[in-house]
This record gives sequence, structure tokens and C-alpha cells, in this order.
Amino acid sequence: MERSFYYVVIWSEANALVRELSDRFIPFVLVQSKKLNIPPNQIAIVFPSLPVRVYIVVRELFGGDGQAYPERLFC
Repeated sequence: MERSFYYVVIWSEANALVRELSDRFIPFVLVQSKKLNIPPNQIAIVFPSLPVRVYIVVRELFGGDGQAYPERLFC
């Protein structure tokens, strides 16, 4: 899956968000990478490029814009 942007959330929030994203058939992957500098008690929910309508839903769920996924991590 192409990786375009991500949100970092604590594990206790991730469960509800993953359920909501899955229910809406929004594609994502969970990533816990030292390269993204994610603290141990948090996880990144990573998304591909999304259609605008879907991105608006994701933005509302997370309360703002995500962070761009670093291109150097694609290798």
C-alpha cells in the first residue's frame, strides 16, 4: 500500500479509531516504527492518498490534518 500521511495516537484511542475506519471501509495500516519517532505507548495509523470526500471523514475523526509520510521510508 502506498503511504501518504499518518496520525499518531495512543493505543487506547487506536482501537476505537481502527473500528470506525474499518466500518467505513477506509484503507489504512498500523505502523510502529522507530524511523517515525513514535513513542512506545503510541502507534501510527497510516493512510494512502484518499479521495477528498474520504479524507474529510478521516480529518474529522482525527480532529485535523495528518502528517506527511516521509518518502525516505518507502525504500
